[in-house]
Amino acid sequence: MIDTAASEMPLVNENQYLTEGLRFACIRLMEIASAVLVRTTSTEAKVALSQDIWGLAQCADTLGQRLPGLRSKKEAARPLNAAFVRLCNDMVAIEDPTRQLDQLTRVAYADLRAATAAVLVRVDPLVDEAGHQSLTWVLDRLGTLHRPVGGDEEGGPSPLFESCAGRRAELASPVTVESLPALEDIPVRPGRDPRLREHRPGVDPAGVGELSSSIDITDPLHDVAFKIELCAAEICAALLALHPEAPWGLRYDLARQVRDEGRHFELLITRMRELGGTVGSHPVRFQIWDKFRLGRTLPERLLIEQRLGEGVGLDGGLRVYRWLRQIGDTRTATIFDYINADEVTHVGNANHWLEELLGGTDEVRALDARVRDLLAEHDMPVRHVIPINAEDRTLSGFSAEEIAELQEEWARERAASGRAPAESPAPKTSSLERD
Repeated sequence: MIDTAASEMPLVNENQYLTEGLRFACIRLMEIASAVLVRTTSTEAKVALSQDIWGLAQCADTLGQRLPGLRSKKEAARPLNAAFVRLCNDMVAIEDPTRQLDQLTRVAYADLRAATAAVLVRVDPLVDEAGHQSLTWVLDRLGTLHRPVGGDEEGGPSPLFESCAGRRAELASPVTVESLPALEDIPVRPGRDPRLREHRPGVDPAGVGELSSSIDITDPLHDVAFKIELCAAEICAALLALHPEAPWGLRYDLARQVRDEGRHFELLITRMRELGGTVGSHPVRFQIWDKFRLGRTLPERLLIEQRLGEGVGLDGGLRVYRWLRQIGDTRTATIFDYINADEVTHVGNANHWLEELLGGTDEVRALDARVRDLLAEHDMPVRHVIPINAEDRTLSGFSAEEIAELQEEWARERAASGRAPAESPAPKTSSLERD
């Protein structure tokens, strides 16, 4: 039986205050989960956190969509009380990412679910139909966040619940406690299982160079999973943790990409195991992470990973897809086809947000040139040795002029390597008929 006095419908300004507080909590826990993903050595935890980060972003966005109907702005977010800020700061200060993850799942997630339920029970579904629907969806989505390993959730402290379960929410004065950065800086290496070997610079791991029918396909699958997909998830998570000042739309896209890259990793490792491969049988590489660390600002970091790195990935993904079709591995080819479709979205998001952050396409191209020079100065040049995937690059926002320049660069690279000129791939007719 619900106490009707305790569940009295909040006035609009009280509901606005509570919704903004829940949204702040979702965003803050998304940042902390992102920092843990970067730092933890557990691959399983990284994949699980990729799901949590995307779920928390979806919840924050859903709450934001409700706020304009409560006389607020959809980007609004503010802590309900200082105790919650201190709880999060205490989690950020934990040096051991395993303990940090335990506190996140055992205490913070439990508090957020309880607080959301407390607000929902007070909302009359007829008076505030939109609010009741959004809170119902959010509570259901929060239920999918990962539970603590080896034990139950803790009942307290519950600073969010205490603010949300009262008879009337008091419109508190602004919280003056500052939130600590979820991640201080970019680590030299993201967390890795110590059983994984890092490959020696200058040594190309077997099976990753030229594609041929003699290659053991499990080697490239292992390489792409760890070198590209897992590093990409960690890079996007690092951006979420490092740049709370970024526009919400960009952060939402990055959170979705964290999950995309985590899912890609799962797909590739699952397929590798189906074909008889084992995790750790192949050394892992960090070129993508090393390039990312050279970025000094949000636009530079976004451009290095999303526009340059994943842009080249669009070219390489099509090449791998065609090779897999040629050797008759339709199952793996289909996986790469879907991964490449996701990458089109990722590169397109980057081009869009770089224009927003920098002011236009000319500014993006100028930064592109400067970043290429920066990478070359550190012996990590962007090379276009694979035919340019003009169709997918067009879909992701590259202009015809840019694509023509990339094709010229590819021709120069090919000539420098001593290989005969060849044409870039013709446009595909359908996702499974590109040959």
